[in-house]
Amino acid sequence: MTRGIIFNLAHYAVHDGPGIRTTVFLKGCPMRCIWCCSPQSQSFEIERSLTNEKIYGREVSPDELFAEVSRDAPFWRRSHGGVTLSGGEVLSQPDFAVEFLDICRANGVHTAIETSLFVSTEILRSVADAADLIQFDIKAMDSALHRRLTGQDNEVILQNAAWLLQSGRDCLVRFPMVPGVNDFEEELRALGSFVEKHREWAEIEILKYHRLGVGIYDELGRSYALPDVKPPTEAEAAKAKEILGGYKIKVF
Repeated sequence: MTRGIIFNLAHYAVHDGPGIRTTVFLKGCPMRCIWCCSPQSQSFEIERSLTNEKIYGREVSPDELFAEVSRDAPFWRRSHGGVTLSGGEVLSQPDFAVEFLDICRANGVHTAIETSLFVSTEILRSVADAADLIQFDIKAMDSALHRRLTGQDNEVILQNAAWLLQSGRDCLVRFPMVPGVNDFEEELRALGSFVEKHREWAEIEILKYHRLGVGIYDELGRSYALPDVKPPTEAEAAKAKEILGGYKIKVF
């Protein structure tokens, strides 16, 4: 059985899919978003904090992980919740993800994944077929801007997003809104037009930038790239929602 590397479990999560969920954070990500709130998720290796004895990462098998998360099953049943795989990047550990998702499905547990879609379409399809809900980020529409913000091109991401939206699968588009970084009107209009083109009345969630993970950069001996950026104001978030609301999509 495949073994995976995870770095955290969040119990009683309410923002990672329907109902009360258990969110599993897988370690390792091919992108380096400059606002990343979990730098401990980026490396594929198990890491140790420089300031304390904390270890980021541990190996588990799909069976071991299911045994651990299934302790939350009473909360899933009462709330129509389930399990969400997040990261890092879930699709960077596809064999482990599929084996775990298959175990969940065999036990009647609703599953979701959270992904950047930066992976081959073949791998995406294999994991998407095993999950009930796919939640994916579109961080920037302009390719040059995307490279500056994440270190990677967005061509395969947009191809995968188009395929998912057209496939009819249950999915949610998420836009991580970082003021003065990716929330320009032309970016928002390009995003709204793209989603509308591939699935009218698809859902887009605006994820407001926050600074909750800044301290972890210090623990890992790294500097944070956006020391002066503040979370969006209510007015800024409302403006973004207004722009996206001009398209045939559902925005929240």
